[in-house]
Amino acid sequence: MSKRDPDETVETSAQGSYGGTVVRGSFHTALSQLVTVGCQIGSVIILSRLLEASDFGLVAMIGPVIAFLSMFKEMGLLQAVIQKKSLTYGQLNALFWINIAVSLAMTVLLIATAPLVAAFYNEPELTWLLRVMSLNMFLSALGAQHFALLNRRMMFGRIAVNAGAVAISTLVVSLLWALVSPSAWALVAGTIAGSIVGTVTVWAWVPWRPDRPRMAAGTGDLVGFGAGVTGFKMANFFSRNLDNILIGRVWGGTALGYYDRAYKLLLFPLNRVAQPLSRVMVPVLSRMQDEPERYARAFFRVFGLMQLGILPGVAALTAMSDTAVPFLLGEKWADSAPIFAALGLAGLAQPLANPTGWLFISQGRTTEMAWWGLVSAAVTCFAFVVGVQFGVVELAIAYAIVSHLKLIPLWMLICRKGPVDARAIGRHIVPAFVAGVTAFGVLWVVEASLPGPSLVRLLCGAALSYAVFMAVFAVSGYGRQVAAEVGDLTVKGATELRHRAAKRLA
Repeated sequence: MSKRDPDETVETSAQGSYGGTVVRGSFHTALSQLVTVGCQIGSVIILSRLLEASDFGLVAMIGPVIAFLSMFKEMGLLQAVIQKKSLTYGQLNALFWINIAVSLAMTVLLIATAPLVAAFYNEPELTWLLRVMSLNMFLSALGAQHFALLNRRMMFGRIAVNAGAVAISTLVVSLLWALVSPSAWALVAGTIAGSIVGTVTVWAWVPWRPDRPRMAAGTGDLVGFGAGVTGFKMANFFSRNLDNILIGRVWGGTALGYYDRAYKLLLFPLNRVAQPLSRVMVPVLSRMQDEPERYARAFFRVFGLMQLGILPGVAALTAMSDTAVPFLLGEKWADSAPIFAALGLAGLAQPLANPTGWLFISQGRTTEMAWWGLVSAAVTCFAFVVGVQFGVVELAIAYAIVSHLKLIPLWMLICRKGPVDARAIGRHIVPAFVAGVTAFGVLWVVEASLPGPSLVRLLCGAALSYAVFMAVFAVSGYGRQVAAEVGDLTVKGATELRHRAAKRLA
């Protein structure tokens, strides 16, 4: 198909397939993240040896500006396409042109104001870096609705391939550019290349083509839904980017480069894990709103596996930061180790907080989400403003403190209504949190006594962290359920691999 009748309903997947969809989607997401996070960590490790801290600092200064304007470009419309039970092609076409118009306006605005941003940081080189990077907003907008359609139809295999292709192309282009001309332009070129690959891929997979620009009945409701998501993202922007702005302004590009490398090595991969899982869970949970028990089971099934997969690794790296950072980034980045350790403490809260977004959006509670985002951002920004007065490490410590303090009110808000009630805090959230903190505490105590060179020490520490986490987590009934789920998935995965091997031989 190319163009569709504006009143025709956009297809979605069959209701009876949700159980299998969650498993398949999580499997595809896991494979995708092995590639994506692997490329990101590889980029951090390799590019840190080719580029200087000031190069990363320049791109980190650009990041907040691009992120801020990108919120208005998306306007929460992608989530609206995914969450809406009934969506017409006319509405989809209207959303496509809204995205294009806004992203084009933001790109032009950024090109025009780039010298002002460069003057703010007192970095003249930022002007053209920012102007070229602004093209990324328009390129990504071209494929935004096509990507949302893949997500709505729960085509997670193709989403996973797309994410992997984007990550690989970004890494390859950045590395080649850095080898030929080591500068901040290597990072910009990789980002642009990734956007081009991602957009071309989704256009090839989704045969729908937009019609001429025109509004459709019901578009206003979708924009209203997206406004709540945008409000949350706007508030979240300040809590995610004010640290870069303040460090760059107060302590300069080199200090920001050290902070950026620590952040990218730990918290950025964590957020990248949460985003693909959101693509699986939001459409699935959105279709389960009328089945509260099924909804809660599906959510906590994936939530538990997520905690088991992430928290022990974060605990190990945080406790062993003095070993991990020089080993992964090189000795010249050893000054990032204390920053990495402080951010790692915040990282113990991230996997527990991020999945609440699935609940807010799938239940259509975007207004509450926006208000929470405002309160959360205010608290976090206050911590940044106080911490930066004392230093970069102190800022990271302040961020870690408020990240943990926000967990309980966040979960109390999300459990106030909907399929996940307040009993979930004691049954599901607390056991995972206690297990993660315990794993960190044990590693922090025994880290100095672990044997061997850096690689062996890190492997031993990771193994011990996972063992301690599982032992503590399994004290709760929920932890035992997660352990049983891991066993079942392992058996099913092994059986599926044997079947496929047998088919090839046959």
